[in-house]
Amino acid sequence: MRNVVSLKSPRPPKELRDQVRRDEIVEAARICVVRHGFNAASMAEIAEMARMSVGQIYRYFPNKEAIVHAIVEQIVERRLEWIASDANADDLPGTLSRALLFGHPTESRDVSVLMLEIGAEATRNPAVAAIVLDAHRRVRVQAVAMFRKAHRHLSEQEAGACVDLLGVLSEGCASRRVSGVGREDKALGKLYKEVIELALAKR
Repeated sequence: MRNVVSLKSPRPPKELRDQVRRDEIVEAARICVVRHGFNAASMAEIAEMARMSVGQIYRYFPNKEAIVHAIVEQIVERRLEWIASDANADDLPGTLSRALLFGHPTESRDVSVLMLEIGAEATRNPAVAAIVLDAHRRVRVQAVAMFRKAHRHLSEQEAGACVDLLGVLSEGCASRRVSGVGREDKALGKLYKEVIELALAKR
């Protein structure tokens, strides 16, 4: 009798299967938060979106804050990659002013909604506030290094001030775009660039 060779692919290792499930939960949570807001996005709704039970969700994440942490980690990693690559363009003021006007080049509108929702929750939830603060710190450290590399005359304090200014502008622009108040305007983009050039100028 001839041996029958199975054509089935070997089952992925448990670590990989678990990571796939975690990614599915995080994606479901992102969708729910964007659609309904942070507080209205219940674990039951996230479980339904991920096509699993609430009990299964808790196997991978102990609470909603842990899912928020995973969401923020994804966003932070992409931002750090962008800072290390595209943001190091020769025309840094132009690159950053376009990001303010049109949004982060590697992020969709949903990311702005997510971060605004998570930021609002951080004002009431200490656990979420800690997540947001740590994310801000990590991005700020690399952004300051990038500013000083591109503009060597800047001190640590001056580069930090530039990054903080850009953060204020970025958060405001994101809020305006999400609400529909913001608009793509050539004159406004020019003004953003001039403000950034002024911040980076030698004194």
